[in-house]
Amino acid sequence: MSARNREQLIHIAARLFLSKGFKYTSIEDVVEKSKVSRSNLYYHFSSKEELLYAVVDFWGNRYESALEISLGQRELGAQQRIESFIQLLLQEIEARGNKGHCPFIAMYQQSPTEAKDVHQRIQQFFTCLHRLIAELIAQGMESGEFRPHIPAEQAATLFVSSLEGGLALAETMEDISIVRTTSDAFFAILG
Repeated sequence: MSARNREQLIHIAARLFLSKGFKYTSIEDVVEKSKVSRSNLYYHFSSKEELLYAVVDFWGNRYESALEISLGQRELGAQQRIESFIQLLLQEIEARGNKGHCPFIAMYQQSPTEAKDVHQRIQQFFTCLHRLIAELIAQGMESGEFRPHIPAEQAATLFVSSLEGGLALAETMEDISIVRTTSDAFFAILG
């Protein structure tokens, strides 16, 4: 039961932090929505910042796992594996009611300056994303799927930057198709 309460608190806090913002979400909001007692919340998390770290870690683990699965699908081409990751992102966004397109950027911007562990976990996620995308692009170049006119590391930087910008723009414009348009343009550049 205790582990289930902890997970419930993380899931509810994740939704609230994305919809209302970290700053505007109170501990009372999390308690009310989760139906977990305040004392139980503090049993698991000593502060709102510690809960934020758990939320960021949850998102990081979820997306890193999806990336690892995409990387391992060797029967698919590199582009298909990257597109399967993008499809997962789009499904997640739709499941959240088209809110919080990029939870990592949102959490980074909203977290207190002194929340160094939160910032480091977000940096760790982007480092992992960049590394895995660079691996996929390199595999695509080796197989002839992508032209090797841009080094894989630089192409991965372009991809991550474009994806994050596309996610932010899609939320701002309320048009999730922007993410697909961004990825299509990226693959056209590599093709």
